[in-house]
Amino acid sequence: MSVEFEQPGLLYLLLFLPIWAVLLVRLLVGRGVLFVRGESVGSIRNYWVARSGVLLWLPGFLRALTMGCVIIALAGPQRIGVFQERSLEGKGIVLAVDLSTSMLAEDMGGETRLSVARQAAVRFAERRQLDELALVGFGGQALTRVPPTSDTNLIVAGVESLGVELVRNGTDISGAVLASLQRLRESERQTGVVVLLTDGAHNAAGVPPLTTARAAANMGVRIHSISMAPSSAGVLVGGAATQQPGGLGGTETVLTAVAELTGGQYFRAQNASALDSIYREIDRIEAPVERLIERETRQPQRVWFLAVALLLIGLSGAVGGSRWGVVP
Repeated sequence: MSVEFEQPGLLYLLLFLPIWAVLLVRLLVGRGVLFVRGESVGSIRNYWVARSGVLLWLPGFLRALTMGCVIIALAGPQRIGVFQERSLEGKGIVLAVDLSTSMLAEDMGGETRLSVARQAAVRFAERRQLDELALVGFGGQALTRVPPTSDTNLIVAGVESLGVELVRNGTDISGAVLASLQRLRESERQTGVVVLLTDGAHNAAGVPPLTTARAAANMGVRIHSISMAPSSAGVLVGGAATQQPGGLGGTETVLTAVAELTGGQYFRAQNASALDSIYREIDRIEAPVERLIERETRQPQRVWFLAVALLLIGLSGAVGGSRWGVVP
């Protein structure tokens, strides 16, 4: 708890109050006449307050206190209170979805890979109400479909509109990562995550995926990579295979390395339920962060000093109007 003033410069006027009070008292003592109402002048010796001269300087002292309270009130005193509250903070997450023509393969229970990927991404986005999400589609090039937003409806609409016709054919994993990193730079969230879903190997020229993964790691961004490649290989955990122990194909080798370099995880989705399980696992890994937030409250205290000033004015008038008085 502390006190601050809106206009602290006015407090310098308080330095003149002692001078003003001394001058006022001297004028009263030098020129004023103490008198008693309702009693003889001789009886005043019976009152120690009169003999000590209290009644001569008390009105001036009260006026000085009144002026001090008015000056403090004009300075705008505020009582500052600080309290702490716990809050859940979401993350900046980019959904990077492969839009190459191979995603049109109908090997996911009669549905295309892209259709299953869209449905799973929509369900994931609808659960991430505290996050700031962005959407990147990629093939032979990367395309930002939705920039960072906390509006889940925009992300859902963007995911549902994804199609292979949006980008040229190919699989540019490096381009997808770089576009995702750029979107995370625009996000207001402290923690950045990329969920990269693809069904093919990187086949674009230029920067290799591991280089872009190192750039992500330097930015503190985690990449969770998902391979949509139906196969019986791999050890499944809850319908998803994570970090295969050996014998990996080129795609899995690159995706695993990209995830490991950034502190993320690699998953394989063999069917629709496996992909849902993967997104739920990412939900768990990237749970909202609990933060302790300090908030400040300001309570104006001007009215209290004005009330004291009015009380002192009344007291000063009461002293002057009592059976003892000072004239003038």
